[in-house]
Amino acid sequence: MSRNRTETEYLYQIIKKPLVSEKSTGMTALQKYTFEVTMDANKVDIKRAVEMLFPGRTAQNVRTVYMPGKEKRRGRKIGRTQPGKKAIVTIQGEPIEELLGA
Repeated sequence: MSRNRTETEYLYQIIKKPLVSEKSTGMTALQKYTFEVTMDANKVDIKRAVEMLFPGRTAQNVRTVYMPGKEKRRGRKIGRTQPGKKAIVTIQGEPIEELLGA
């Protein structure tokens, strides 16, 4: 964590965006939500960030997955996509309506 940021600013920057796919949409019925997070975030920070962003809900379980960059080709040019990290968070409490219709 950088010295010039406060802890709440750091927690707000951990979660980049929710990931919406067919599989993650099906997991919302089980109260599991998928988020793209920063590479330096750990499970404790992700749990605190989710509980701060969505008040009234507690994060029961956090799973993290490293997504390596993939090789993409466009004609003769070869490039790579950016690597990333995603978190699958099990939430206890009310469902998150903002992410159900996303």
